[in-house]
Amino acid sequence: MQLQSPKQDALEAIRQLPDTVDFEEIVYRLYVLSKINQGMKEVDEGKGISHEELVREIEQW
Repeated sequence: MQLQSPKQDALEAIRQLPDTVDFEEIVYRLYVLSKINQGMKEVDEGKGISHEELVREIEQW
């Protein structure tokens, strides 16, 4: 469940960075935040696999 809007999440993430951060780092952090939120949404929707299933898949590599 998302408590804040994506804009609010982005602003909070940027607010936590030091003033000396460069633009590329800001963009990277927002990209990672977006991917995390996307993954959490997929889990909430019942998509994905269980930890146990992931372990079985890794063991087959």
